[in-house]
Parts: sequence; structure tokens; C-alpha cells
Amino acid sequence: MALDATLAADHMAKRDAATAKLTALQAKYGANLPAGARDAEERLLSEIAEHDGALRGLVGNAVETERDAADFNHIVSLGARQRPDDVQERSRGDVRVLGMPVDRTETFSFVERSADALDALDTGNWNAAPVMLAEAPNGSQLLGRVQTFTHNSTRGYVPVVPQLQANIEGRNDELQPGTIETGAIGTFETLKVSAMVKADVDDTRDFPQLEASIDAALLSALGAKVDDVIVNGGTDGDVTVPGLMGLGTVTAAAVDAAGVLGAVARVKTARVLPDTILMHPDTEAAFLGAIDGALLAKLPEIVAIPSVPADTAIVAALGNTAVAMRENLGVATATDHPELFYKDQVALAGRARIGDVVVANAAHVQIVKPAA
Repeated sequence: MALDATLAADHMAKRDAATAKLTALQAKYGANLPAGARDAEERLLSEIAEHDGALRGLVGNAVETERDAADFNHIVSLGARQRPDDVQERSRGDVRVLGMPVDRTETFSFVERSADALDALDTGNWNAAPVMLAEAPNGSQLLGRVQTFTHNSTRGYVPVVPQLQANIEGRNDELQPGTIETGAIGTFETLKVSAMVKADVDDTRDFPQLEASIDAALLSALGAKVDDVIVNGGTDGDVTVPGLMGLGTVTAAAVDAAGVLGAVARVKTARVLPDTILMHPDTEAAFLGAIDGALLAKLPEIVAIPSVPADTAIVAALGNTAVAMRENLGVATATDHPELFYKDQVALAGRARIGDVVVANAAHVQIVKPAA
């Protein structure tokens, strides 16, 4: 706050008045003050000290405010949008990553994040992994478009209704096993997707707001990698899961108006409505620059995502596509590894598990790309 001149002048006037009374008292009695005069002297000295303290406080607050304002203006001049929070010294046990406490360990040891654990920590902000990865800044662009089923195992079943073909049978014809269609049941296995970051121990303890930045960075990286798996599939060396590029029906054609409209027609022929077109950002830019703008209203929404190969378009009914994900995120920290301990750093990690992409019918995912 700025110096309050009126209040300061009032304290100075009252201090001067008390000083004048004290001077007169001491001039009248000298060094041998009677008892009543000594009491008056103590009251006047106390009053003077009180006004001195008030004046020092007013001046000190004004100086501190001016200094803070100068610091803030300097920060803004460097591009910051807000003042950093005050330093809050905490113990390492008070630091959280994705809501879980930092454990003291030499190597990464993942702990499954759960609703019960987070409730015990009174965070009140727990969500299932797909929701968190989709809501993260620069996170997943696809988890909110596909059906996402959460699970708590390494393999299982996704409740996707297989698309069967019905036939007309003769009145007296007996059904034979050879005429029964086999539906593609949504089984899945999972891959582990991890993201890691290092930070100075002192920074994590002194600046609680750093936790939100680390959480957002981990969730964003996990969400982007999950999108890559949904589009291209992936392998960890033991388990391989397919993505849209490996499941869809491929047509050799240019990614132009005719090629994309043909893919839209093929999805509709499979008795579903396409809801999304996926393209690489460069492909989207070229496509939009070459077609009539009025045509866009007739096409499904285009989602530009770097995971899609260049010169490729995926026209799909993503609402008819399912992905299994582990409900809870894994969280790990490493504090005492020699490389980290020497630099006074801590390593933090988040992990998600994602399963196969499952489609009811391969025709629901049409891939358009030029012939090799």
C-alpha cells in the first residue's frame, strides 16, 4: 500500500504534542520527579513509542509495496502473466504428484492411484484416467470421441456389439453351423504408456504451484501418446495392440474432395454415420485449401492430429469404436538414485494402460491414402 500521508501526519502531530508535554514536565521537576510526575512521564514515553512504531509501520509497508510493485513490473516485462506465489517451505512428504505423495526410493516403483487413496489424502479431485487425459491441456484429442471402457486387469472384454448380417431362411430349412456368423468379440490386452520428468527438490518443496504444472505436463504427454496408440497401435515387445490404421479398410486414392467423400459413402454403406475425419495437420491444411468451403458443412468434423501419417485421411464412426483403459493411473517417484541425489533432484512419473482399439466392423473405419 502507498504511504497514507494523512494518517502519518496525525501520528506525528500526536507524537510532537506528547514530546512537548514531556519536555515541560522534565523542565519543571528536573531529575527529581515526584511519584505522580514519574507516572505521567512513563505514559508520555509510552505514547511517543506507540506513535513512533506506527510511523515505522506506515513507512515500511509503503517501501515494501513499492519494492513488490517494481518486482512485479519487472516480471511482467519479461512475459509473466501473474506474480509467483510466496515460498512455502514444506517437507518432501507434503509434495504430491497426480495427487499421490512422493515416496522416498532409489528407483521408480509405481503405485496404482485409486479413489480410496486419494480420498484419504483429501484431494477431492479424482477422475478416471480417460477423463484426466482428455481434460489435460494439450492432452488426448480422441478419448472423448471413442467409447472408453475402464478396467482393472491386463486383459478382458470390451462390450462392443458385433455387426452381423441377417439372412432370409427357407420355411423348412434347418440352420447349419456353417451358416452361423462369428461376431468379433471385443477382447483386449494392454500396453503401459509412461511419461517422466525431473525437478529440483527445493523447487517442489517451496512452490506448491509447481505440482499443478508437473501434473498437467505428465497428463498431457500421456494423453498425446494414447492418441498415437489409438491411431497407429503399438508394442512393448511382448504385447502388440492394433490401432485404427491396422484395423480399417484401406482405399488407394488421393486425399481430396472425391477421395474423402467416397470414404464417407463407404462408412454410410456399412449402416453407420461417420462422425470424424482424422488428418495430419499438414494434410488438413492442404485439403482445406483445395476444396469449396460450402462442402465442409456436409463433411464430418475434421480433427488434425500429428499421429496420423501424412497424405492420409481416416474417415470413421469413432462413436462405434472402443478403447479399453485401466481406470487408475500409476504414479512413481525416484528420490535417492545416485544421479538424482547428487543434483538434489527428484524424478516423477505417471503411467496409463491402454488396450486394443476395437471396432464392430472394419468398414466403419475407412482409410484413404495414395497407392504406395
